[in-house]
Amino acid sequence: MLAQDIIEDCEKTLQDPSNARWSLAELLSWLNEGQRVIAKYKPNAYVKTVSHALSAGTKQALPADAIFLLDVIRNSDSVGSRSVRQTQREELDSVTPDWHSTPTAQVVQHFTYDRYDPLTFYVSPSNDGTGSLEILYAAIPTEVDDPLDAIDIPEFYRAPLVDYVLSRCFMKDAEDAANREMAAVFNNNFMQGLALLAQNEQNNPPSAG
Repeated sequence: MLAQDIIEDCEKTLQDPSNARWSLAELLSWLNEGQRVIAKYKPNAYVKTVSHALSAGTKQALPADAIFLLDVIRNSDSVGSRSVRQTQREELDSVTPDWHSTPTAQVVQHFTYDRYDPLTFYVSPSNDGTGSLEILYAAIPTEVDDPLDAIDIPEFYRAPLVDYVLSRCFMKDAEDAANREMAAVFNNNFMQGLALLAQNEQNNPPSAG
């Protein structure tokens, strides 16, 4: 899906194909904002699986474009591809109180993660700085600055994304009661669209076979 697909849908509804009232730059800005909002409410809207190099020690930072960690899958192929088990920090603290200062190793056995600190996770044993993990994380969508740029958010988010941009368009003239009402309608459509997508995922989980 290209940015222009969203832009053209919005221009048709706004009856402003020449961007006389709402500039192309404004529409692109709100499209980028809409992508970020979708990624916040629906973390699986844009995910990445990458081989992530580790720092020395137990504390690890997520990539710069991360929103939060979804899973640690395994050690990367370069270090043997051993699986990694998630555990609670309290469990590590209880079993091995000094686990932050134990001898270092390249291969990770456990990881722990707290949503209160979304850009950080911890590994055990303490890494020697040469380890690498295959991680899955919710990512910030790439900003677009041209109508021909591809959008990171999948095609099935098209309708909510259009609703978000339209809501922001009408908020531009929010001093008018009719425009405030239209902005509220499109914002409500946006939230309902995301809620329906989330409900559909819950009702149709992946099959085990």
